[in-house]
Amino acid sequence: MLKAVDRNFFIARRGVHWKLLFCVFLVFVSAGILHAVEKPEEAISKVRERCLSILSQAMKSENAFVRGAAARAAGESRDPALIPLLKKAAEDVYHTTRLFALQGMEKISHAETVAIAKSLSEDSNVWVKSTALETLGNLGGKDVAGWIRPHLESPDRRVRLAAAAALLKLGGEEHLDTLLDTLQDLNSVERYQAIGYLGKMESKEMLPHLTALLEDSEDEVIFYSLKAIGNKAQPDLFAPLIELTKSQNANVRYQAVLVLGNLPADVSGDRIRELCGDADPMVRVSAAVAMNRQGAADCNAVFAEGLSHADYGVRSTTARILGEIELKERPQLLAKALHDKNTRVRTAAVRAVGMMGGAMAFPLLIGMLDDPREAVRAYAAGNLIQLMR
Repeated sequence: MLKAVDRNFFIARRGVHWKLLFCVFLVFVSAGILHAVEKPEEAISKVRERCLSILSQAMKSENAFVRGAAARAAGESRDPALIPLLKKAAEDVYHTTRLFALQGMEKISHAETVAIAKSLSEDSNVWVKSTALETLGNLGGKDVAGWIRPHLESPDRRVRLAAAAALLKLGGEEHLDTLLDTLQDLNSVERYQAIGYLGKMESKEMLPHLTALLEDSEDEVIFYSLKAIGNKAQPDLFAPLIELTKSQNANVRYQAVLVLGNLPADVSGDRIRELCGDADPMVRVSAAVAMNRQGAADCNAVFAEGLSHADYGVRSTTARILGEIELKERPQLLAKALHDKNTRVRTAAVRAVGMMGGAMAFPLLIGMLDDPREAVRAYAAGNLIQLMR
């Protein structure tokens, strides 16, 4: 069969490895879509056309959830050809679709993202507006600060907080007090928002403010603080983290062991290994992730267990996490998740396969273009386009 095709095409093209192209060709031949005498580029073209059609149709859906999936999937494709679709999504009546359009455009075009963020900074939805301001702060630019500053006078405090965080990111240190004052606020939503913003700051000076919150009386504050600390954890946090892994609150244990995984294995490995047997399935999964990050395979069996759990939330989270870690058996585990009866699990698995990438991802995603759920098909299409770039 190989003699019938153009071998020169199997040289890396537009950054795509020849093994991926060859895999596309073989998948289509085995499916009867192509004959062995046809060239791989014909297979690539057919896949791309179908994927673009799926995303276009999904964006026209009357179901807001499907349109949101189309916008997010378009962003995951990282393909400039989908900029018009994302611009349309940024004007959707459903606020989540607009939000996903902004986040997706950031993966494709700096200039288009700035334009959309400026537009959405006047959005009617407070979270879309706040995210737009945060995005402007992340992207920078000489005119951005002037665009953000008027929002410090917004009647909505969450918008004022987003504006202050964005200006702080741009070097306006005078706005730090706005975030620090909010850490003591009685409004939990705004308090969590401030914690999240501090966690995204690159300055190490923010870390003491976050670690101080680990002694808070409210479990949710501790949870969000741990999440904000993430991989910025320092060895002096070892003792507090160990204590937090003993918390009665499973969410606190879940996040504490993830942070613990960022510390040296010789001081944290034993406790993480113990938590792989925790009573809560989510804690077990996070412990397995932490162990994997430290280069140990002791808890790898937890991932297979997570994909078989009765709770679809556990299965979904496990599938999503598999996109972020290196694991020898990852393709086989994700192949199982792709056949899960729950749409949310299949969606997480499709996106994880896209994150995994490589030649093995292609045959897994091809089959998902026929999934009974349009949202799943959209995510499969977006991630296939990304693989072909």
